[in-house]
This record gives sequence, structure tokens and C-alpha cells, in this order.
Amino acid sequence: MTPLRIAVFASILTSTNLSLAANLPRNVLPYNVVVCQPNAGCIHHTIFGHDYKILSTDRFTVMVFLSSEGGYTRADVSITNLTPIPTKLSLEDFRIETLTSKSQVFHYVPPSQLENIPTPIRATPDAAPSLPVNPEISDAVRQGATPQAVELEPAAPHLKATTIPPTEAVFGRIYFERDPKAEHQQVNVVLPIAGTLFKFPFVIKP
Repeated sequence: MTPLRIAVFASILTSTNLSLAANLPRNVLPYNVVVCQPNAGCIHHTIFGHDYKILSTDRFTVMVFLSSEGGYTRADVSITNLTPIPTKLSLEDFRIETLTSKSQVFHYVPPSQLENIPTPIRATPDAAPSLPVNPEISDAVRQGATPQAVELEPAAPHLKATTIPPTEAVFGRIYFERDPKAEHQQVNVVLPIAGTLFKFPFVIKP
């Protein structure tokens, strides 16, 4: 993403962390399961035209947007480490689980195994106007008024296994297997992070 978009994205994360942290229990334990539901503090936020689901605990803020790309399900994911220690991030156990009677698991697909992914086209200057980074822009973003006609960077990097430093965030796209014959599947995007399973309900459309 461009420096401007990174700054805007960071301002949204900071605002979300502050607004949610005071209302959430601070007893997240290893192997805890946290489902993105209103009673768990999960919210929706439109960022660059996309409806993200955002779930915060006292240790992490996780944001997910789901779409289809090629023969895969694509998830754009942001993870912020709210702890005072570095956190290792592994993607091998990231998965999508169906919520139907015939439960299925769609596994994470590494970038080296992807086939026939459309070449991303970056937004043009007209479609993504350059805006100065100042307090007024930040305040507008915190209130949900993202710049009109600005899309999330289509060429967002692949999310990789890494170590997230304290108070910092990582962002990128990941791909999962998909059943091309399935229609309107109700699923959970399951992201194991440092002993906690973050689950985000979505509906996958054909």
C-alpha cells in the first residue's frame, strides 16, 4: 500500500483499539476461541469501500474482509499485536470451515501454489486521489468517512509468516481452497494466533 493508505489504515486500527479495549474482558487464555459476534465486541467498518469485520481482545485486533479471486477465496487480513512482546505468526493452520451439515475445511494455499490469479491493477491517481495526512483526515477516518472512490490496494502484498513486534500491525492477502460448485456457503474464517482461535462468520457467494 502507499504511505498514505498505510497511515489511514493505522489510524483506523488505533481508533478501534481504544474504543473496544475498555469494554472487553482481559482474560484471554491460550486456546481460547473468540467468535466475531456483536456480544464479543465485533464490529463492521467500511475501509476503502470494503466491509471489514473487526474483532479486538486485550492481545490482538484482527480485521478480515472476504472475497473471491480466480478459483480461490481471498481474505484481506490485518493483525495488530497489542501485547508488550513479539508474536510469531504462522499461516499453515489458517483455514475456512463450512457451517453446513456436510462440514468441509478449505485450507490455506501458499503463494507458490496459486494458479491463474488475475494480475492486480493498481488504482489510478484519478480513482485514488492523493490526500494530505493531517488531523482532519484522521478524524474523518475515525468516524467512518473514508475518502470517496478510494479502493483498498488491489495489489496488497501476500501475508507471510513473520514476527509481529509489540504495538505493530501486519497486513496482507491470503488465499484458501474453494468449492466452485458451492452456492452461498456459510463459513467461518479461522485464524489461530498465539493460542487464540479467531473465528469470523461470512457467506461465500459463487
